[in-house]
Amino acid sequence: MIKSNLNCIVSSCAYNNDGYCYASHIKINGYDAINSKDTNCETYVKGSFESLSSKSDEVITNSQNISCSAKNCTYNFYGGCNADHVLISTRDSKCDTFRIKN
Repeated sequence: MIKSNLNCIVSSCAYNNDGYCYASHIKINGYDAINSKDTNCETYVKGSFESLSSKSDEVITNSQNISCSAKNCTYNFYGGCNADHVLISTRDSKCDTFRIKN
């Protein structure tokens, strides 16, 4: 069963629990990005999920909880993300879902 349409494979992030993001909100940077390498997840925190002191929320984040400054991304909708599925990669927490607007 799929828990969320947002997956994170950055195992070194404290909000990552079994491939799902447990930050209450994430922010993707990359205002002038023209590819995924120009983006990054600002919410990234180095550590382990077990080390978080505020695990009481334990609410899975989904793509509706993303603010995105990548104005050139086709999924950016007024600073939010309207992608059906979002993947944050292991390569420096880049947004692999980024697609340049035509």
